[in-house]
Amino acid sequence: MFFSNKYFIQFVVIFLLSACGGGDSSDTVSNPPPVATSSVTASCVNPHSADYPESYKGKFETPSPRGKLSSHIVRGISFKDYSPSWIYDGLSQSERDSCSRDEYVKLMYLEALQAMNASGAQRVWVYNYGQWNDNQEPWVVAEANYHTPKKYVEYIVEQARLLNIDIYFSWQFTQNNVDGDIIVEQGEKLTLDKLKIILDAHQNNMIIQAKHAQKIAIKGISADWNAMWVTLHTDELKEYYIERFAEIIDDIRANFDGEITWGQIGTVINDQRIFSRVDSILINALQCCGNQFNAEEDAKLTTELVKQKTFESLTNQHMQIYCGDINQPCWHGTSNIELPITLIIQVQSREDFFLNGWKEDGFCTPGSLEDGTEVSCIQESFVTDFSVQSMGIEGIMQAIEEQDTFMINSVDFHPR
Repeated sequence: MFFSNKYFIQFVVIFLLSACGGGDSSDTVSNPPPVATSSVTASCVNPHSADYPESYKGKFETPSPRGKLSSHIVRGISFKDYSPSWIYDGLSQSERDSCSRDEYVKLMYLEALQAMNASGAQRVWVYNYGQWNDNQEPWVVAEANYHTPKKYVEYIVEQARLLNIDIYFSWQFTQNNVDGDIIVEQGEKLTLDKLKIILDAHQNNMIIQAKHAQKIAIKGISADWNAMWVTLHTDELKEYYIERFAEIIDDIRANFDGEITWGQIGTVINDQRIFSRVDSILINALQCCGNQFNAEEDAKLTTELVKQKTFESLTNQHMQIYCGDINQPCWHGTSNIELPITLIIQVQSREDFFLNGWKEDGFCTPGSLEDGTEVSCIQESFVTDFSVQSMGIEGIMQAIEEQDTFMINSVDFHPR
C-alpha cells in the first residue's frame, strides 16, 4: 500500500479506477496522498509517494462505471497482509530518524483509513495472527507474538470510529509454532485427535478475541479462521467440526454483542447448528481467486465476460451451500436458512490474474520463472496491470447489480 508506489495504488485503485477514468498520458501518474490530522503523528510525515509508472495502467481500456451499488449494500475494504511495522524496517535511516516506529505505524493506519473513507468505505476488516505455543494445552498465541499488537488494533478502531467506519475482525490461523515449525499443513487430512487440538486452540483463542472485540466496540467478528484450511474426509470429522464450531459460536456470543460471520475459511459448510447461530456468511465472488478463464478469454478480457463468470460462480456456490456440495451433500444437519451475504471481491492488479489466479504479492516468496530459473522473490517478476483489476471489479459490480441468487448485504474488497 503505502510502502511503494505499486502497493499504494493497488490499495486506492480498488475504489477509484473502477469508478473513474484512467488519468492523463504522462509517464508518471500522480495521486495526492491523504492528509493526516491526528496530533499523535504530527511529528511524522509520510515518506512514500503515490506516483506510479504510466505502464501500470495496463493493456486494456479502463471501463467506465455503469452505475453504483444499491444503497443497502455496505461498502467494505480489508486490511489484509498490511504491516506498517514491517515496512518501517525497510525505510532509510534518515526516514526512520524522522519517525519513531510507533508514530510511523499509526500514521500509516490513519492515512489508510482516511483513504478508505474518501473512497466510500463504511466497513473495514482487520486480520490478526501469531505463532502458536504448542508446548501447552490448548495451544496459545501470546499477546507479544500478535502480528498486529493490541494497541494498534485499538488505535484502528478508535480512528475508524471518528470516520464513521465499522471495524470487523478475523483471526488468521497460523500454521507455525513459535519455533517456526509447521504444525498444521494446508489441506491436511486430520485425525480426530489432531482436529480436537486445533479446535481447542481456536475456541480458547476466540474467547480471548471476542472479549477484546467487545471491550473496544468492534462491530463484527468471524467465528471461523482465515487463510488455513483442513480436509474433513469423513462424516465423523465433519460432525465433530460442526459440533465444536457451534460451541465456539456460543462462546463468542456469550462474550460479544456484535455480528458473527461464517465463511472466512473459504468453504461455507451448511448446517442448522451453524446457520441458526451466525448472522451472515462470506463467499468469494469468483469462488476463490479468479482462475476460471482460459488463455483466449484472458487475452480478450471484457467486463461482460467477468460478469458472466461471476454469475456462474454465484450459482455454483449457492448449489454447493444448499445441498449440491460434493463435500457435504444433503444430510441430517442441512439448513434452508438464507443468510445475508458479504461478497469478497479479490481481484489483483496483476496482468495474468484471471488466467493464473491469486498469487501472494504482499511480500517476497521464492519461486520459478517461466524459464525454470529459481529466484528468491518471484513477486519481482509480476507485471502490474490496473486495467485487469478495474475490468474485474466493474464486471463483478455489474453481476451484483443483476444477480438474484444471494441476498448480498455487503461487499469486501481485498486490495492488492
